[in-house]
Amino acid sequence: MLPGKYVDVITGFKDPLELTGKVREGYLKVAWRSNSNIKIGYILTKRGAIIGSIVEDIIENTTMEGKPAFLEITEAVKHGLIKAVEIYEADVEGILKVNPRARVGVEGDYPTSGSDLESFLSLLKTYTGGVEIQDGSKAWAVYVEKGLVKAARAIKGSTHHGDAAIREIFREMGHLLKGGKYTTSDRVQFSSSDTVKKGEIFIEGLELLKEKRRLEKDF
Repeated sequence: MLPGKYVDVITGFKDPLELTGKVREGYLKVAWRSNSNIKIGYILTKRGAIIGSIVEDIIENTTMEGKPAFLEITEAVKHGLIKAVEIYEADVEGILKVNPRARVGVEGDYPTSGSDLESFLSLLKTYTGGVEIQDGSKAWAVYVEKGLVKAARAIKGSTHHGDAAIREIFREMGHLLKGGKYTTSDRVQFSSSDTVKKGEIFIEGLELLKEKRRLEKDF
């Protein structure tokens, strides 16, 4: 059990990962059954970003941390095993100091591989702030607000702004999935020319890409 102050319990949600904005700094606690095992998962969040994860297996008395734990929780979400989410306020950095392997790597100092589409989507759906997307000779910055891309601009390799920058990122997704990376960062200042008019399309397109990759894997 992680330290923290109980805030609320929520049921009837579509995706528990979208509840990270319910607490400025803390964690979501979930539980589910996996065969004969009972598992408890923690998603550490700060300013809407998912920055850590822990899964405890109560029966086997084992603990999983970091990206594997996060993927374990997303699998439980995918199969509809999580029915309620408890929300706690907590000192996330304090928890990560005690459990350094729990960090999943979406903070600015911890870039995440572009091939990790699941984590990228979770970040875009829950985070509010700047995200830098890098692909070798090219790089872009986008500003997201919990599922909506509000602004975008190329910061390396081209001069595209706004919707044109989003279209360019889509064109480069093949390269990004192989060798790119992304990280949260607020160092880029956006202007009116960077405004994205149809900000929801970016995440919808990534969702379709995720489904396409899943179907290709299954068949």
